[in-house]
Amino acid sequence: MNELIIESKGIKADHYFIPPFELREGELVIIYLGGGTHFYDLKEQLVVIFAGRIKNENVIVTKSLTYVDYFRESKFRSLFFPVRVDEYLRKKANLESKFIQKIYEIPWINKKTKINELYWNTKRLLSLYATFSKTKYIVFELAGQGSDDAKEVCNIVRNEIKKGGGAILLDWTPDWKDDCDKFIALEWLSV
Repeated sequence: MNELIIESKGIKADHYFIPPFELREGELVIIYLGGGTHFYDLKEQLVVIFAGRIKNENVIVTKSLTYVDYFRESKFRSLFFPVRVDEYLRKKANLESKFIQKIYEIPWINKKTKINELYWNTKRLLSLYATFSKTKYIVFELAGQGSDDAKEVCNIVRNEIKKGGGAILLDWTPDWKDDCDKFIALEWLSV
């Protein structure tokens, strides 16, 4: 049996409930939050729970998940001192990992490529590769990605966690319902 990473007996707040679930080694769990303005606040609340930074009485985290964060750069920095791929990887990745070399498999990317010149999906791949260079336990989202790009990211995650690890996708659409091990849907509580 695969090792338990997260066990949730259900996460309840004032207006919503996320039913019980388990995340085990090698699994991809999708938590469908639905679309709307609540998505980002709820995502942040769940990320800190799954990362083990805030305790929830109904959630046992045996291995903390790392959020695959967006690349952010101030307008000033992007104009005058833009971050390049090698600088980003030195700060955010494990340089000993062979996984970070995957970003250089994209023909038009090299160490001196400015990140602000990358396409949205390529920035997301850079963040994903940097995170996977440090851990195989992640929580991520697909916001801002088209169907083909989202499928590429999901395939990368699925292939990587099969080798050991686990992932939770916080999503606003049920499109990937059939491409995961467990699909958990947020339930709204009556006020």
